[in-house]
Amino acid sequence: MKGNKKVVLWRAFLDYYRFAPKRQWQLMLLMLIQGLGSGVGLLFIIPLLQLIGLDLGHASSKSISGFAIESFHFLHIPLTLASVLLSYVVIVVCLASVRYLLSVQSTQLQQAYTGYLRDSLYRILLHSRWAFITQNKMSDFTHTLTGQVQSIGHTAYLLMQFSSQIVVSAVLAVLAFALSWQLSLLALGLGLCILLVLLPINKRVYKSGDSHLINYKSIFQMLSDQLGSLKMIKSYASEQYYADRLKLTSDRLEIQQVKLNQLNALTSWVYLVVAVVAFSVFFYVARQYYSVPIPTLLLLLIVCARLLPLLSNLQKNYQQLLHKVPSLRDVEQMRLSCQQHQENLSSAKVPVSFEDKLVARNISFRYPTKSEPVFEEIFLSIERNETVALVGPSGSGKSTLADILGGLLLPDDGKVVCDNVEINQNNLLAWRSRVAYVTQEVYLFHDTIRNNLCWVSKKTVSDEQLWEVLKLAAAEDFVDALPEKLDSVIGDRGIRLSGGERQRLAMARALLSNPLLLILDEATSALDNENEAQIQKSLERLEGKLTILIIAHRETTIQHVKKRIELGKQAKAARVDTEVSVP
Repeated sequence: MKGNKKVVLWRAFLDYYRFAPKRQWQLMLLMLIQGLGSGVGLLFIIPLLQLIGLDLGHASSKSISGFAIESFHFLHIPLTLASVLLSYVVIVVCLASVRYLLSVQSTQLQQAYTGYLRDSLYRILLHSRWAFITQNKMSDFTHTLTGQVQSIGHTAYLLMQFSSQIVVSAVLAVLAFALSWQLSLLALGLGLCILLVLLPINKRVYKSGDSHLINYKSIFQMLSDQLGSLKMIKSYASEQYYADRLKLTSDRLEIQQVKLNQLNALTSWVYLVVAVVAFSVFFYVARQYYSVPIPTLLLLLIVCARLLPLLSNLQKNYQQLLHKVPSLRDVEQMRLSCQQHQENLSSAKVPVSFEDKLVARNISFRYPTKSEPVFEEIFLSIERNETVALVGPSGSGKSTLADILGGLLLPDDGKVVCDNVEINQNNLLAWRSRVAYVTQEVYLFHDTIRNNLCWVSKKTVSDEQLWEVLKLAAAEDFVDALPEKLDSVIGDRGIRLSGGERQRLAMARALLSNPLLLILDEATSALDNENEAQIQKSLERLEGKLTILIIAHRETTIQHVKKRIELGKQAKAARVDTEVSVP
């Protein structure tokens, strides 16, 4: 999001308004009623003053001050103390009801907008190209979708509150001008002086928002990285080192937060001091130069007494909004970046098949952050229901090639063709939905084995189907030995299972998706010989029934595979044979 801070806030307000324009207008109407009601309620001071014996004078009866008294006569309500007080109570009750509705509905709208914003951001992130996602920090995405979105939701509430305060202030200002336009102009000039005094503080508050965002992102990334590798930290007895690193960043955030609170406190101090001076000047000028009648002056002072806290809250809310501007920019930047790298969603509906062979024709690929290509002019062919091993030293591009064949990446040059149909943006999602990917790092969540398996299937899965894929993946025995079997909870990331058990569950889950192509990327590299043998048995069972691409360093993992594609350190070309070698 480009532009200065006021433009950023205006765009944020428009985005919030477009989310639910009808509800926004309802809230604006309630704000207007609240503002008008506050002005009308103040006018009741005049008849009350008259009833307690103060002489309002002839001039006041023809001014707006006399409007309240004339209203009683027009409505045929006797001007008695009881009727005035009763009318005042009715107006206050109505205003309290309006304020209640305004508070409830604005909160509901704020929460709805927060949910909408998080949902829309997450959806465009999920549908962004994999190459774009890998260029960014996952912790930044997580921070934006949690803390940042919640902060933007609060910003939306501040914007609505800010609008409400402007409406009420405008009504009170109109009332003040009707009582005495000369004094109101004086009050306006004094108010502008206050704003000028506070202007340097506002700039410092805006800058503190940038520091706040940077430090919070840093802490979020540290926590994400450290908690994800907590086992390694403890195994090296490095708890103190990482705790000190986090404390250093946390201290910077604490200092910044203290400075922000100091700025807010300074704002309140300046506002109070200048407001008292302005009030004294206002009162002195009113009595010495304009000879304003006491009742009118009293009403003016009451209006000002109501207006000053509103203006003070407006200033505080404005500073809070300034502090949120960097977050607004950050969230909008994520949205724009994801939108620029969106995949073609209609490609999910294009039918794909794998009846003949999958061919890579002279494909090349280069990562944007590197000058040298990963590989160039690769040519290979995989027959349907064929098992192929992809081997080569680290850095030769095995995983990148698998990502291209699986539809996660598109080549810079060349084509990937399945049954003579090119895999491109027009059918990429449909092809990817028929590819199962098992990596060394298995994704499992804190839930039952059943739920960890079933989420890949778009159809209802029976227990018989689950046990069938568990058997194919050599996972049937250990699941059957668990107390709750399929309904056993496996802990966060499957921590209650061994590494081999997690890998076999991942294999079963992949098979449950009924893939056309199964890719195993170093799926057994971290396993012991016994667990690797279990995975190998499951692969032997699947041979000839499913197209399988295996990436492995260990010869034992692929000793049963007859066809291999070997990539050298500087892969330039490949050909399809029983043995394919790239020097």
